[in-house]
Amino acid sequence: MRDRTITTHPCRVSPMHYFGRLLRTWFYRNWSWLVLMVVLLVVLSVHNPLFIYVGLMLVFLVFPLILYYLWFAYALHPDCRASILPKQVTLSDHGIVCTFDDERTETIAWNRVTDVLYTPREIVFYLSKYVFFILPCDSFESTDDLEYFIKKINTSIRRK
Repeated sequence: MRDRTITTHPCRVSPMHYFGRLLRTWFYRNWSWLVLMVVLLVVLSVHNPLFIYVGLMLVFLVFPLILYYLWFAYALHPDCRASILPKQVTLSDHGIVCTFDDERTETIAWNRVTDVLYTPREIVFYLSKYVFFILPCDSFESTDDLEYFIKKINTSIRRK
């Protein structure tokens, strides 16, 4: 990012989109525990049908609590709120600088970015296991800016 600074159009990510990404990330990393619980309940319910009630309790009590936990622990994290609020993003040597509608700024330093995920619709900057910043690809002023940024971030991540 040493050659030029890239500024995006004003952008935001909907809370539902952000939470969907968070939920997919959580399921991807914890699917084995969920499958283990289902298999265990199926095996136990063969021996005693009352374990079907335990399965229903998991579905209607435990799973909603997992959703609440994900929302309050991660989606309301200050770094995550930066994705949801309307902002203009500047990508520079210092990091990702978000300028919000109320002229407040927040900077996410490049050394805090642990991983970057590219999709055709967005770039996801992981700051920790479940904390990330989403930048929509259509917020860039041109495709040249997007390609330049992806090339620069790839070279800087390879150096880490």
